[in-house]
Amino acid sequence: MTDREAPGNTAVVELEVMEAQKSQVLNLERVRALDTWLKITNTKLTQVNGQRKYGGPPEVWDGPIPGAHCEVFISQIPRDAYEDLLIPVFSSVGPLWEFRLMMNFSGQNRGFAYAKYSSSSVAAEAIRLLHGHILEPGSHISVRHSIEKRHLCIGELPAATKQEDLLKILRMLAEGVERVSLKAGPGIEGMCAIVAFSSHHTASMAKKMLEEGELVLMARLIVLLCDTSGQNVCYCE
Repeated sequence: MTDREAPGNTAVVELEVMEAQKSQVLNLERVRALDTWLKITNTKLTQVNGQRKYGGPPEVWDGPIPGAHCEVFISQIPRDAYEDLLIPVFSSVGPLWEFRLMMNFSGQNRGFAYAKYSSSSVAAEAIRLLHGHILEPGSHISVRHSIEKRHLCIGELPAATKQEDLLKILRMLAEGVERVSLKAGPGIEGMCAIVAFSSHHTASMAKKMLEEGELVLMARLIVLLCDTSGQNVCYCE
């Protein structure tokens, strides 16, 4: 018998279970408030791969697609805070191109989100104005620059691989592929490809498919997200 199984500790274990269950219970009042806000504002949200997304782009958007450094990372969000509270706060700084709230299976958020603006200057202003913002009593959210990793490194491709052929294949298999560059040299087995994607999201979705073995590209692939400077590229084991 372990210490936790001892009769005197049964109440402690039961209390821990109750607290865990309580933390996963939906706040129905908050859910109803979100539904009401969505209807009143005619806001459209889509659920994709564990996240709930607004925009990307929104229905009305006159400017260009945002480039790098236009996204902020929001953390320390109360688990029962939803878009009806978050989007108005972050759109007060400037028009949102996209807002993504990470969700779990219980219907609560996972405590973090991403907001993308029209320019890096607006994103910087959002950080200046909203970092430490009190979303509700006792809750200070954190707002920082989002590190958007948009590149994948694919290793151990055949030495005869052609850039234009690989680009065509990747564009058939994954969304958001912008360009491909090939590298070969000392310490690189075969050919290594650096694939640039339109966003961190499209890069991460392609990475997930590759790691799960859903795509096969001419050889065994080694894939990881790397930064846009290419300094963290993994060239092969």
